Amino acid sequence: MGRARGRRWCVVTVQVAGEPLLKVNNRPIRDGRITGQVVATQVAVVALLIGALNGPVALLAGLVVAVALLVPAWLRVRGRWVFEWLGVAMRYGGRRHTAVASGLLGFVAPGAEVRPAELAGEPAAAITDGAGLTAVLELGDPTALLAEESPELPSPAVLLPAPATELPPVLIQLLLTGAPAPAVRTGAGLAASSYRQLTDGRLLGHGRALLTVRVLRAEGWSDEELYRSLSGLVRKLARRLSAVPARPLGAAAAARAIAEAGHDDGAAGCVESWPGLRVGGLVQATYRLRRAADLRVVMPRLLALPASATTVSLTAGPHSAQGPAPIDITVRLAAPDPATLAAADVALRKLVAVRRLDGEHLSGLAATLPLSGNRASQAADLPDGPLPPLAPAGLMLGVNRHGQPVIARLFRPEQTRALVVGGARCAQLLTLRAMALGARVVVQTARPQAWEQFVRGAAAHGESITMLPPGRPLETAPPGTAMRGTALPGTALPGTALHPLLVVVDVGSVGADKSADAGWQATLVVRDEFAAADVDAAAHADLLVLQQLRAEEATLLDGALGLGEVAGWMTRIRPDMVGVVHRRAVRWAVLAQTPIETQLLGNPGR
Repeated sequence: MGRARGRRWCVVTVQVAGEPLLKVNNRPIRDGRITGQVVATQVAVVALLIGALNGPVALLAGLVVAVALLVPAWLRVRGRWVFEWLGVAMRYGGRRHTAVASGLLGFVAPGAEVRPAELAGEPAAAITDGAGLTAVLELGDPTALLAEESPELPSPAVLLPAPATELPPVLIQLLLTGAPAPAVRTGAGLAASSYRQLTDGRLLGHGRALLTVRVLRAEGWSDEELYRSLSGLVRKLARRLSAVPARPLGAAAAARAIAEAGHDDGAAGCVESWPGLRVGGLVQATYRLRRAADLRVVMPRLLALPASATTVSLTAGPHSAQGPAPIDITVRLAAPDPATLAAADVALRKLVAVRRLDGEHLSGLAATLPLSGNRASQAADLPDGPLPPLAPAGLMLGVNRHGQPVIARLFRPEQTRALVVGGARCAQLLTLRAMALGARVVVQTARPQAWEQFVRGAAAHGESITMLPPGRPLETAPPGTAMRGTALPGTALPGTALHPLLVVVDVGSVGADKSADAGWQATLVVRDEFAAADVDAAAHADLLVLQQLRAEEATLLDGALGLGEVAGWMTRIRPDMVGVVHRRAVRWAVLAQTPIETQLLGNPGR
């Protein structure tokens, strides 16, 4: 391991996501700025004096020089000095503003690569570039389908290792992404209005938390030593985060996480303009927090802003020899169109004091990706308390006996296979709620008459529900078309985190689905009755939604899943209740139909 003694440490930071009452000093280091302003003033005075001593023409020239110096030095426009805006404009004009499809990483971090690596004894990945190495950890269990109340999230400032000679400079970033439910693209449609009645807008449709660890290159540290340091930090963080599962992502998963964090569809490319960005078909804008905010209160509201998605990044470190480690807080909003983005901008400014990063949105995008790579100039008191837990996100199935929502993460980075036993009306209710999350729907059915009224009533404006006959294979449109919303008739667009795909299979008994995994896609098999032919499908399903069962159905189910006495309880639940089974864990939920659902579907009982 290289020694730190006599070494000059490189101080770098990234833009950051939420802290409890984080006292942000939004004035960078002032000494250099003030010195420059004083020097500019002195030169302006000298120019005026020289002009005054050399006649009217020289005085006029001196006046022009003085104005040219004093205006940039002392005039503020939109919260920044004019000379700062000139620097932003020069940097903006000196870089490229477009990237080809699938080129997001190279666009925001030229030269960066995602490479397989072994970290903390597990297969993982390291993002390497000229400034350091980065590992990405997923917080929470991504395979868990029942969204439970999660523990409080740790502050990156607390996770930051203390200054030590045996470690290179370190950055810790917490990246939070949230999408509201109903999704903004569903507008005031039937599904959105009904889901809003159901949840009062209190739940997220999608949420994700990532933690990144970055070791910076410094004099005397080889790549091998940096890898060892990164591996040791990942191991220590996994131990410290025992209450919150933390799993290092492999190379493919890390690359996918970067693309999904930026909402990159892999085909539309990336375009930067002065007022914002367009990535994957979404217009985006980035902001930096300007004043202190109690993020334990503000964070849940930030993630639920009326945008397609909100990303909040908080990065701490490295420790400074003088004062606290630098911290930046950056927010990125993504929306389907400029009007929606403008409305989200207004809502954000009502919530916290921010500065829009016009001319610097590419830097803001890099700061809100799991890279921990941007340099920061802000200092903050490092808070000791944890952040609020990430709110449960997913599809609300109903409420439990305490009146709390029962939520399933039906859409996730891997495919979900679900089995509904109860009939078409229950499946239609779940489908309507999934549409409120922005899901596209394909229904493959042998009884189209049972679905026609629902399809006519529930189809969203500008987007119909696709109906397929039994036996016709589902064709998926080429990758990258999901954001653009273009696909040939009879094909399904691939699912994304913000626009997943729901395939409803209502063709009678089917075997276990052994098709290749497709992320952000769920297959919902519908059965009116549970028979011996359905045992294989039930045993391989990720999630079961069961209405009141008959005795013989409960016996078959017990044999397939080993539920014990719980299988018997399935015969005694109310007609408007369901049992939700995942990994032998059972949750009971009342469907809690809304007036809109009742009018469209009637009684959901068997």
